[in-house]
Amino acid sequence: MNRILLIAALLTGMPAAAQPLLPAEKRLDRPSLHPRYREWMQPAGGVSVPRNPPALLWPAGGDDVSGYRVEFSSSPDFPSDKTRTGDQEWAVCALHTPLAPGRYWWRVTAFTRDGVPQRSETCDFVVPDSARRFATPTGGELVRRIAAMPHHRLYVTRDGLGAFRTRSASNPEAREFLDRARKRIDMDLVPIAPTRPRDTTGMSPFQKRSLINFMYHKFGEVATQPIVDFSLAWLLSGEEAFLDAVVRHARHVAAMPVDSDATSEDFNRSAIMYGLAFGYDTACDRMTAAERAAVLEAIRVRGERFYRQYVRDFECHSMDNHVWQHTFRNFFFTAIATLGDLPEAERWLRYCYEVWCGRFPILGGDDGGWHDGSSYMQANLVTFIYVPFVLTRLTGTDFFALPWYRNLPSFLVCSFPKGSYATGFGDDYEKMTSPSQLYMGFADALARETGSGEARWYADRLIGPDARNLYRSKGFTLYRILTDKPREGVAPVAPARNTSRFYPDAGFSLMHTDPADAREDLMAAFFALPFGSTGHAHAAHNGFTINYGGRQLFGGTGYYSNFNDKHTLLHYRTRGHNTILADGLAQVIGENGYGWLARFADTGALTYTLGDASHAYDSIRTPFWIDRMAQSGVEYTRENGLGDPGVTRFRRHFLFLKPDVIVLYDELAAREPVAWTWLLHSHHRLTQPAAAAVEADNGLAVGRMDLFTSSDLEVKVSDRFYAPAVNWKKRTGPDGKVMEYVNHWHSEFTPPAKSRAQRFLAVFRITPAGREPLPLTRRADGCITVGSWTLRAELDASRPARLEVSDSRGNAVLYATEASKIGGSTLIRTPGEADRELIDVVPASVR
Repeated sequence: MNRILLIAALLTGMPAAAQPLLPAEKRLDRPSLHPRYREWMQPAGGVSVPRNPPALLWPAGGDDVSGYRVEFSSSPDFPSDKTRTGDQEWAVCALHTPLAPGRYWWRVTAFTRDGVPQRSETCDFVVPDSARRFATPTGGELVRRIAAMPHHRLYVTRDGLGAFRTRSASNPEAREFLDRARKRIDMDLVPIAPTRPRDTTGMSPFQKRSLINFMYHKFGEVATQPIVDFSLAWLLSGEEAFLDAVVRHARHVAAMPVDSDATSEDFNRSAIMYGLAFGYDTACDRMTAAERAAVLEAIRVRGERFYRQYVRDFECHSMDNHVWQHTFRNFFFTAIATLGDLPEAERWLRYCYEVWCGRFPILGGDDGGWHDGSSYMQANLVTFIYVPFVLTRLTGTDFFALPWYRNLPSFLVCSFPKGSYATGFGDDYEKMTSPSQLYMGFADALARETGSGEARWYADRLIGPDARNLYRSKGFTLYRILTDKPREGVAPVAPARNTSRFYPDAGFSLMHTDPADAREDLMAAFFALPFGSTGHAHAAHNGFTINYGGRQLFGGTGYYSNFNDKHTLLHYRTRGHNTILADGLAQVIGENGYGWLARFADTGALTYTLGDASHAYDSIRTPFWIDRMAQSGVEYTRENGLGDPGVTRFRRHFLFLKPDVIVLYDELAAREPVAWTWLLHSHHRLTQPAAAAVEADNGLAVGRMDLFTSSDLEVKVSDRFYAPAVNWKKRTGPDGKVMEYVNHWHSEFTPPAKSRAQRFLAVFRITPAGREPLPLTRRADGCITVGSWTLRAELDASRPARLEVSDSRGNAVLYATEASKIGGSTLIRTPGEADRELIDVVPASVR
């Protein structure tokens, strides 16, 4: 029998000591769930689509591809009378018109520059009766509508100008904006100069190039802000002096070089393009023929460069950060403003429209979550509002009528409460100590556009008692002046206490005792992300953050100096999180390192989430990250904590036992014996109250973690980063002073012997200041009691995993016990209710 088990283990690549896949489990074995560039056609394989109509997506093909023919039919034979055929240059096709329920077939022929067409396989999908209908105008219809509109059209049409001015006359913010514009109308032209000067002496070529981009950050916005402001001022007032100011500044900006330290970076190039387009849309009738030609040429050369850079690339990219954050919106609006004046604008417009309809929301699904973390989510907030706002106004279709927008308010409330540290995930997370003014303006706009009471409550909490505080959210000043939807039109709805929310598409489980009041809120964020550690996300699958009173107790450590300096690559994005090291190796950076949340339940007594990070450990495979490491001088070696340790199983059960206990149970396995290291970090000093315990005090509460396993543990506690944090960019804090990167605290727990499989059980007790901690005892039979809860966990990795957690009232979580009807399921027991049996459910975003 043992020989049979051993042979089976070798054939499946599964360690003999590991637990086999159980009936309640699903294993995701794709190299990546969301590859950096699309590798398969979608929808396909007879899948039932949740949205009617779906978008058709396919890989771009080779560099020699010049375009595609898309065939879509209600018959697998593609007869002409039942087939829709169209030629296009981009690899996305939004169908726009809802389909009758039934099965459909589609295929794509790629045209190449050598003239040899390449036809794809035939794909099929099913539109069920239950699919959500969302009709949008076709690209051709949108072009015809906009082409029929004379300038100005981007934000305010000629037909709507009178109503806009009448409404704005009673808008205090619009009046203040106009007063400021009048005072600045004779301002000097903006010179080409760094927005934040730095000394680059002694830096490597890579650091120097990065710092030059840093020095000219937002120069394009600064240079074109007078054009944007004076254009809006004219729309508000009709005063012709503003048109003259627009022309004066546009003439100056149009003469700037396309490629220079100040103007070549993509943010700056797109901001210049957009600013000129807004000015042209507003003041083209005021310009001479030569001025119009100069402005249009400055727009055209930049726009065409973006188009050539994007087409058959961007639409197939899992998440091109800068494009979605800024440049896509600027490019789209430029196309709207110049349609009919630049021949290329129609192609730009149709491309942007198809990508938006076919791909958004790019880093989420229907659940309202967002993959990148709270800091870089805010980089997208302006696009989230202005693109659907403009499209809704131009078409009459509500582009906010997506489930993602409807569910987004709860994600804001639970991921980033007022006065609180956020989820502790994603680049720049250490700065996310309370929502910014941008979040305030975004939530206000979201409430107006969706009618969400939760968004209204969140925005009002951030605004505070003085309504004028909203004016500080400059990114949404234009929206508040343009919209005809009043703030008072939506009644606020506060979130309930003991609120937990689940966002499997993005990969977050968020738990709170009181999201409405951070002062006494215990917040836990648990994450495992299907998109992988792409973009600004981190290789921190099955990681977590625990906050109390709005401050971090346990969570990620380190600083974001640059996208890929040594500290970022070796500590901040990987081992600086509360995860697992295998043979000292961290999770892999890239799309091939991913996780996912498989189970979730929330009751009045507890929240349970199961995360799977079995695919988070691998060799780095993405050429982008290999190149970035080389540029940063980071060697991809095991000595640097990088490489594939052969992990085959990392399932983490995360239990929040309300209101003050958190339990983690880890199941680990690898192809060969490895040293397993359990990581726990904090911004605060870690002390050791016992041999296998650490404690942190954030000034408002004490958090203690006791770790249990089947053997002794070697424990290391340190206040040194794995790779030093150096503020070589001289980043400044809110006070304008250069930030000091102080050390954080780190603990490592490692069994003395290597093994193919391992179990850990961690128990956290969070004790508010001035209170006594809950008692914790461990009996001789291994049973643990903490407060009113009793825990039994199988820590012997040679035996099947098992977890039982129950309290004196009859609440329980039973994993892989005799109570399961399906092997390996999780039973959630609540007094007076039928048991709930949980099995793995694959997130909709990866089905």
